[in-house]
Amino acid sequence: MKKIVSLLVLVSSFTFAQDHHFKAERKEVSWQLAYKTSEADIPGLIDKNHNKISVNKEDNTGKGTSLHCDCKDGGWYFEQSFDLLFAIELKDDKYLVTVTDVVFEGEGETNENNRLENYVLRMGQSTFHTTKKNLINLQCLDTYFTKLFETPNAEVTTW
Repeated sequence: MKKIVSLLVLVSSFTFAQDHHFKAERKEVSWQLAYKTSEADIPGLIDKNHNKISVNKEDNTGKGTSLHCDCKDGGWYFEQSFDLLFAIELKDDKYLVTVTDVVFEGEGETNENNRLENYVLRMGQSTFHTTKKNLINLQCLDTYFTKLFETPNAEVTTW
C-alpha cells in the first residue's frame, strides 16, 4: 500500500510540474521561460512595453513594482499587488527571462512573510503544494509572466 501511495504522489508531482514554468530549489521559487525573436534590443523592448517594469540595460536585470495579476478563482493574495526581480539572458535569436523574489504587498514594515514561496511551497520544503487551488494560482501567474515578458513577434521556445 505504501508503494502505491508513493507512486501516486510521485506521478502527481511530475504531472503538476509540467503545467507551468516555475521551479523550486533551496526553498525558493523562480520562473523561467525562453522566447525566440528577430528583434535586437530585447531589454529595451521589455522596458518600453510596461510602465511598471524597469530594466538595467548594463546587466540586463530589472524590477517590476506594484504589478497586479487578475486571477479568477485564484488565492486571496492575488488581491494584493506584488514586486519581483528578473534577469534577461541573450543568446543568438533567443532570450531567457528568469523571475525571482516575488513579494506581495502587505501590511506592516516588512513583506518577508508575503513571499510567493510562503503560499505555494510546502512549509520548509522545496516542494509545491499539489492542491487544485495552488495549481490554478501558479498557472495564472505563469500566464501573466509569459505575457509580461513577451516582446512583439516573439514565440515561446526552449533555451
